[in-house]
Amino acid sequence: MYQMLASMIRKEFLQLRRDRRMFPILILAPLVQLIILGFAVNFDVDHIPTAVLDNDRSAESRDFLDHFFASGYFERRLEMTTRDEIDPALDRGGVQVVLVVPPQFGQMLQRGDAAKVQLLVNGSDPTYATNGFTYAVQTVARYSSTLLLERMDRTGVTTLPDVDLRQRIWYNPELKTRWFMVPAILGLILMVITMMLTAMALVREKEQGTIEMLVVTPLRRLPLLAGKLIPFLLIGLLEVTLIVLAAIFIFGIPLRGAAWLLFLGSLLFLFNTLGLGLLVSTLSHTQQQAVMAAIFIVMMPFIYLSGFVFPIDAMPSFFQHLSKAIALTYYLEIVRAVFLKGSGITLLAKDFIALTLLGVVTFTLPVVRFKKYI
Repeated sequence: MYQMLASMIRKEFLQLRRDRRMFPILILAPLVQLIILGFAVNFDVDHIPTAVLDNDRSAESRDFLDHFFASGYFERRLEMTTRDEIDPALDRGGVQVVLVVPPQFGQMLQRGDAAKVQLLVNGSDPTYATNGFTYAVQTVARYSSTLLLERMDRTGVTTLPDVDLRQRIWYNPELKTRWFMVPAILGLILMVITMMLTAMALVREKEQGTIEMLVVTPLRRLPLLAGKLIPFLLIGLLEVTLIVLAAIFIFGIPLRGAAWLLFLGSLLFLFNTLGLGLLVSTLSHTQQQAVMAAIFIVMMPFIYLSGFVFPIDAMPSFFQHLSKAIALTYYLEIVRAVFLKGSGITLLAKDFIALTLLGVVTFTLPVVRFKKYI
């Protein structure tokens, strides 16, 4: 039996080797996707195009604007003279932020009054809107602190009542989007590659008329399916190795946890994706049907509801519960925790248990559906 199983695995590898189109799909495509997504998916916005309407044109207003743009978060693109220019500039999309300095800005600062500066942000792009508002608040706060220190120095006041907030960001101190996204892309690529290959495996046999040759073999149902899936499992583990190395050496993301823990989680996740792909193949009659079903019925919901991009806590309650039935949800927790936090098996035990249970259920369904003897 073991010799027949080994022969079945060898047959699958020979089929993959003979199909020269598969090599770039299996090896090159995942790396290209990783590099493109890793560099392109970035929510860290700087040099936000900004227009300025300075209605005061005083030394104080110029000093304030110099401090504002010295932060590097904003890029001074346009000088306005009237408020009528604001709407057309934002409508055209040439600028995302408009900073309006009121008349008598300098006089108000000299009198010690609060000078109100208006910030208009293009809210059609939430990324620019959120970052623009946050950066502006931080920049103005620093400038206000500078003015306060200068006033204290001139008046001889040395101390004022204050609340000193000392903040420290753990795991991703610079809040780099890349550190958050690249480990998650590992799960995305694994799901796409292994599920698609598995979904088309049995369907291809049906279309080519070779399924009957498998039916008459002495192999029983489970060894037969194992012979079909083990090659894809090994390919998936190879993809994990390549992507982890790329994440460390190309993107500079630290692997703070144990590598064996990452591979164990990947193995359990592959158990789920291979099972889902096999289930799709048992429900499909053509490779086109298998591809469409894998993309629209399985992959898209997984991407939307797993926390890959959108936070699960921000979803409605129904979808939060639905995300608990998705294997990618737990795999992303494992990958991000191992990469960034260095978490151990104790903290991740519930995620490993969930992946195992989901894998058993996911794999049992296609095994039951698969009829070897037809």
